[in-house]
Amino acid sequence: MRARPINPSDLFTIRGLYGSLPRLPATPGMEGSGVIETLGPGVRGFAVGQLVAPMGVGGTWQEYMVVDASALLAVPPGLSDRQAAMLLVNPTSAWLLLHEVLRVEPGAWVLQNAANSAVGRFVIQLARRAGLHTVNLVRRRDLADELRAEGADVVIGEDDEDVLEQVAAAVGPRGVRYALDSVAGASGSRIAQALGPGGTMAVFGAISGSPLTIDPGTLLFRGASVRGWWLTHWFRTATPGQVAALFGSILPLVADGTLRAPVAAEYGLDQIHQAVADAEGSQRNGKILLVSE
Repeated sequence: MRARPINPSDLFTIRGLYGSLPRLPATPGMEGSGVIETLGPGVRGFAVGQLVAPMGVGGTWQEYMVVDASALLAVPPGLSDRQAAMLLVNPTSAWLLLHEVLRVEPGAWVLQNAANSAVGRFVIQLARRAGLHTVNLVRRRDLADELRAEGADVVIGEDDEDVLEQVAAAVGPRGVRYALDSVAGASGSRIAQALGPGGTMAVFGAISGSPLTIDPGTLLFRGASVRGWWLTHWFRTATPGQVAALFGSILPLVADGTLRAPVAAEYGLDQIHQAVADAEGSQRNGKILLVSE
């Protein structure tokens, strides 16, 4: 293994709060990239020394793994092991949420919180490419210019007193038709209030650790809906053709730099305590990676 990101799902798993938990004792980590050291009998289509990313295989926070060849994704030439380590979770989530879950039509507005997260940045980048518009809530206003440079149309401070008024000014009086919530708690509740008639909010995370409270009037009188979505469930139920089509859409965009996640810091496995502490912090700007040279 060469590189492994620390994702919120990893931290929830360590705490025993994730939707699918490994049998203990277990090694954390759901994502990463590595180089093939040796091949088992009869394996075809891969070569020793090739950079690959394991898919759906837990325990990436270690030096070596034995992985079934059917669970390996060949990394396109020219892609670094750092970016390859982040192929599985964030760009796939952003793509599926926009194009399969919400099915946002060109020209529509999408409202999201945690816009500085890896998924949030990918949503911005994919939306710009597809002709969509985004309203992005962030806790750090100093990131506004950076997100606009990546394609964000509107950036609003999460703690602003007039968040809903700013959203309405951007999208119009009928409200938002599409929204993405990865935070839950007060932030998710505020996004739900911005939904217009027939609007839909997809909840795919709960990084605040707080319950999501929805005003019933939003659902009753506006006909809005709130639905949950879990990437793990998608991969468990998707056909091989659907998985191939997903990566067929995403890999070229990662390879040519259209989709790219910033890295805040890199740590060795022997620095795991500091790495996890930094990953839990709110002031970082990018992923925390565990790397092996």
